[in-house]
Amino acid sequence: MRKFRWISAVAVLIFVATALPVQAATIPAGAETTDKQVGSLTPTVVSRLEKAVQELIGLKTAFQFDDVTDMGKTWIVEGELKDGTATLQTEYNKEKNRVDSTTIRYKISSLGKAMNAPLKTKVLNSAKAFDSKRPLQFEAFWRVKSPYQSNKPSNYWVFWGAGEQASSLYVDVDRGNAITINADYALKQVDPLLLNRAMNTFKRVSGQRIKVQHASRYKDETKGLSYWSFEDANEASEVKISAVTGKVLAVSTYGVDWNDDADFKKTFASPKYTASEALKLVKPKAQMLFNINVSGYKVKVQGNQYTFSKQQKGTDSIVAKVNKKGTFYAYSLHSSDGKMP
Repeated sequence: MRKFRWISAVAVLIFVATALPVQAATIPAGAETTDKQVGSLTPTVVSRLEKAVQELIGLKTAFQFDDVTDMGKTWIVEGELKDGTATLQTEYNKEKNRVDSTTIRYKISSLGKAMNAPLKTKVLNSAKAFDSKRPLQFEAFWRVKSPYQSNKPSNYWVFWGAGEQASSLYVDVDRGNAITINADYALKQVDPLLLNRAMNTFKRVSGQRIKVQHASRYKDETKGLSYWSFEDANEASEVKISAVTGKVLAVSTYGVDWNDDADFKKTFASPKYTASEALKLVKPKAQMLFNINVSGYKVKVQGNQYTFSKQQKGTDSIVAKVNKKGTFYAYSLHSSDGKMP
């Protein structure tokens, strides 16, 4: 699992690259690093770095920069809060003259000081309610802002699970402090009925026995999503099952048989199937997986993706994907508002 440690500058960069949604800083392959003094940076750069840190910790908290590592295209500047509650790391992009990311790595003992009381209560209540049998416990938390990364969240708090349970809780600052949680489980900790359902679902789609090797549980409190995810050893096949209703929400098996983007565009430049052909092929799987009869559904095709929907309020739609061989290898259920139910 991901373990939190107070470690050296280079090791921290590697850790961040594997732990965060998008790394706060990356070390290019074969890059040579050179240590520099903070004073060697221009006053403008230092000012921008200070402003980025203060945005996350406030103006009243004292901090200092200690080390600078020259990565070629970027500077990695590290330091600490003077009260000893956290270390910090910033990444400055030389080419674009901007702070690409800022990370404050707090000790868990400083939670009450670093986070306001209402948000702290919200986080602890969410961790407790996530699994009544195994409440989440944390060993560290970070405050991160990477405004130029493409995926979300990019401005957030993240809490790392303690012990043997690999878990993380994200607070998306840009989304009204929306909380999402993900936790890994040993297979012996999962209801056998869910495991059997996942393996049977794999077989229904692929016709083959795919063994589940990884189990995790995900929850997005704002969207009302809560589901189990089951994957094979290579994480190439996945089944999602609602943690509330036990219904299968999505299944994908490894079906990629195109060589590259150019091959994909060429292959699916025109629909593989007509609407009636697609309905005929998907109908038995839709009934078997989701207990939905797609007779009379409309079909929309985009690339290799077929969306089956009905113009009726409250009716779920189904999205299925086809490969070059013409095999539908992935199915997912979507509610009328376009989200997974």
